[in-house]
Amino acid sequence: MADFRRPPEWDQGADRHSTLRDPVLTVRQLTRFEYRKHYTRIDNALVFTTGRGGFDAYLPPRRPTRSEVAAKRYTAVYEVDMGVHRDAVSLRLPSDNDAFDFSGELELSWQVVRPELFVASGERDVPALLTRRLEELVRPRSRSFPIDHGSAAERAALDAVEKAGPLGGDIGLRVDLTLRLRVDDEAITHQQALRQTRYADERLGPAHELAMREDRLQAERVAARARQEHELAMLQGRAEIERQSLEAQKIAYYQHYLQHGGVAAWALHLSQHPEDSRLVMENLRQDQLALIRSQMGVAMEVLKGEGLEDYQRESINKYAVDIVEEVLTRNLPGAGPTPPAPGGLPWEGSHGGAADRPPADQDAPAAEQP
Repeated sequence: MADFRRPPEWDQGADRHSTLRDPVLTVRQLTRFEYRKHYTRIDNALVFTTGRGGFDAYLPPRRPTRSEVAAKRYTAVYEVDMGVHRDAVSLRLPSDNDAFDFSGELELSWQVVRPELFVASGERDVPALLTRRLEELVRPRSRSFPIDHGSAAERAALDAVEKAGPLGGDIGLRVDLTLRLRVDDEAITHQQALRQTRYADERLGPAHELAMREDRLQAERVAARARQEHELAMLQGRAEIERQSLEAQKIAYYQHYLQHGGVAAWALHLSQHPEDSRLVMENLRQDQLALIRSQMGVAMEVLKGEGLEDYQRESINKYAVDIVEEVLTRNLPGAGPTPPAPGGLPWEGSHGGAADRPPADQDAPAAEQP
């Protein structure tokens, strides 16, 4: 900076990296031969005042000589910072409803380009000056919009600033600014809640479709399983009916065996099909068993032959022997001829409807006489 003998009347004590609100760093009174140019800060401007109230600016790196200062009779000198400064300011701008205000964020970038104009303006707080001027421009615009239309109010405010021209040009400033408007915190909370609800609805759609699809697939699986179980039950029912029909045929066939004799053929079949023994024995009529037991008992008593004469025992013995032979050969008294061999059973093959009727009686071969 310039070298002076007396201390300055105003000195901010700022250096190159200080945050400034007033770009005027120092103010000094001058006498005619006091100014000496030994040390200067090359990035600062010097503004000299004349005796008639004028201002002469010397932009860096230009500096006046002692002879120029003495000739022009300067009375004071202002050292003005020429750097670029940035500030951020919070604003409250009205909406169409006085109960709600827009929240604004103003970012400023300012620089002194004509120091003589700034010194002549007498301003001491650049951010406050620019904020005041900006509010005068945008407050009428923001009041035309409801609180929910922050983006539209912001565009209108920026249009008003652009139409007004350079914000600090009349006092020697170059200003760049950015203005952002947003709704108040309550409106932001409300909008966030609405957005969450909308997102939830959007997520609910695919989730609902997925759930419906899973329900349809589950219903189809249940229906298919029920259909399969029904078909299996029908097959089991038909198999049970066929089994009962087969057992009924066997029962009828063996009843025919027992009623008409055929002990040898019956014994041969049971030796080949032992699993039918239970079926035959369970369906043997109790009266037939009782009759067989009673006839055998009578025959055994007769054969004992106690207390009878010889001529009586001879006829009775012949009758008892006939009964025993008939029981041993045919199981039942008065039975018909022997039925066919087991190879002709009705359930062992289809022979023209033989499975639907018992075999016809045939003449039994005559028993061999001893």
